[in-house]
Amino acid sequence: MTAVAEPAAIPQVPGRLPLIGHAYSMWKNPLEFFQKASAQGPIVKLWLGPKLAYLVSDHEMLYDILVRKAKSFDKGMQFDRARPLLGNGILLSEGDFHRRQRRIMQPAFHHTNIASYLDIMRSAAEDVFGGWEDGQQVTMYNMFYELAVRIVIKALFSTDMAEQDIAEVYRSMPTVISGVERRAAIPPALLDLVPTRSSKEFHAAVARLRAIGTRIVADYRARDIKPSNDLMALLFTSRDEGNELMTDKQIHEEFMTLLTAGSETTPSAMGWTCYLLGKHPDVQERIQAEVDEVFPDGVVTAKGLPKLEYTRRVVHESLRLYPPVWALGRRTAEEVEIGGHLLPARTQVFYSIHAIHHDPKVYDDPERFDPDRWKGERAKQVPRSAFTPFGAGVRNCIGESFAWTEIQAVLATMLARWTLRPVSNAPVPPVAMGALVPGPLPMTVVKRTR
Repeated sequence: MTAVAEPAAIPQVPGRLPLIGHAYSMWKNPLEFFQKASAQGPIVKLWLGPKLAYLVSDHEMLYDILVRKAKSFDKGMQFDRARPLLGNGILLSEGDFHRRQRRIMQPAFHHTNIASYLDIMRSAAEDVFGGWEDGQQVTMYNMFYELAVRIVIKALFSTDMAEQDIAEVYRSMPTVISGVERRAAIPPALLDLVPTRSSKEFHAAVARLRAIGTRIVADYRARDIKPSNDLMALLFTSRDEGNELMTDKQIHEEFMTLLTAGSETTPSAMGWTCYLLGKHPDVQERIQAEVDEVFPDGVVTAKGLPKLEYTRRVVHESLRLYPPVWALGRRTAEEVEIGGHLLPARTQVFYSIHAIHHDPKVYDDPERFDPDRWKGERAKQVPRSAFTPFGAGVRNCIGESFAWTEIQAVLATMLARWTLRPVSNAPVPPVAMGALVPGPLPMTVVKRTR
């Protein structure tokens, strides 16, 4: 029988301060804090004010949390803090209600429907890239953010978003995500006790985004809605086991959840991939050669996407080095053993996807950009639990296939026409917000001759 240690045997992160614990360090620079904390051991203690929490940075322990012992955990603190914006959407809901919502929404993410979205993805990308000029400087992350919002709205909800609404999402979403992250370290009651500028901006941004969602749901309700695999139609027309339709409030919350997820993660993944291609022109040339071979006329198709094997390996490696969802958490619903340690019920457990993706015990030379580590036998040597950019288990991201298709389709459409050159050779430090982002990321685009 394996011995189970008490939590006292778990090392504590240095730097605990009176009253606030590690909250200030975690809020000030979360990525640096999690990196240093992960170096203390595969599971460590930290304090958020007077509350004890744990940080896991071992892939086997993470697999226990997300898969093997998932029923012993609920969503936890970070997700609770997102409820002002997302309510009880699929990201935050639990148990039977979550399973019900997932069953209703799943057909929109079936592979046959994902293929049908490709025309929307390609067309939106062509509209953006077709307006560039040779030698123009483009802020890549900002561009991908706006493009991702257009794609997720058009593809999943069969509507076009007004330009002012897209601009509002771009302006307000980072403020909301930053506020949610801050409230994961510091209790909202303390942040909102004094109406500071940042607190006012957070609540105002939440209100603006919710107003957009309310208006779009109301506009859709006014249509003649017929059952289809369009996600919004599914939300309006599908019935649960009790023959009940979804309320407009719940539809609104699902809309805001997918808008948030779709506008935060894929722009990060595409931005970091472009950053890496700028640093490694030989890799960029190899992708362009593959794109030229698979799509000789430059028109990306669903049939051809699976043939972009090298492109997919490059994106895979980008997601490993810079996972958009770089850290998350769960809360123990009952006493549970993790890594030989018995954790009490109602305890917050954070996990660092970034640290796991950079674990030298799993990845040879983990800081090196090496797309071929995802080729053949080398790829088979990586445990499934050591690569989780989209989560794992029953809470695996419902939009994973959508994201993979969007990232590859957009990158292939762009690289068929343009070559990317970095404006500066200086390293780009990651910024840990809701997603791990590269900042604006200015790059020069050079027109290709095919």
